[in-house]
Amino acid sequence: RQSEKLASLVQNQFEERVGRDNRGVHQAGFYVLWSASMPSVLVEMGFLTNPREARFLKSDKGQTYLASAIFRAVRAYKKDYEKGIYRSK
Repeated sequence: RQSEKLASLVQNQFEERVGRDNRGVHQAGFYVLWSASMPSVLVEMGFLTNPREARFLKSDKGQTYLASAIFRAVRAYKKDYEKGIYRSK
C-alpha cells in the first residue's frame, strides 16, 4: 500500500510538473520491489525508442525536471509519513 502511495506521488509529479503522459501506476512481481522492507518503486522515465522522448531524456532540462519530480514526490511522501508517526504518539 505504501509503495503504491509513493508511486502515485511520483506519477502525479511527472504529469503535473513535467507534463508527461499519465500511464498509471502498475504493480509487478519484480524481486527488487516485493522483497524490500520499505516502500519501493520502479520508475520508467520514458521510451528511448520514441525519438521525442529520447531527446527529452538526454537533455539537461529533461533530466533536471525528472529528478526534481522524483525528489518532490519522495519529500511529499516523507512529510505525510512523518505526520502519521507523530499523530500516533
